[in-house]
Amino acid sequence: MLLRAARELGVDLAQSWMVGDRWRDIDCGHAAGCRTVFIDRGYTEPLRQAPDFQAGNLLEAAAIILRTPV
Repeated sequence: MLLRAARELGVDLAQSWMVGDRWRDIDCGHAAGCRTVFIDRGYTEPLRQAPDFQAGNLLEAAAIILRTPV
């Protein structure tokens, strides 16, 4: 879905971010070539891949994205 949207909308996935709270979100972001931020909501399921960054909530995730150079 990300690859199709990027192709149709001309989005550079290498310059994009995937933010999520499940392993599937992080895996999807890695597979698409995005940088990833995992929001730790305390779910018991383990991550399959390490995210690029970790945050406690969406506000922290946004701050990470804004302060990280392109």
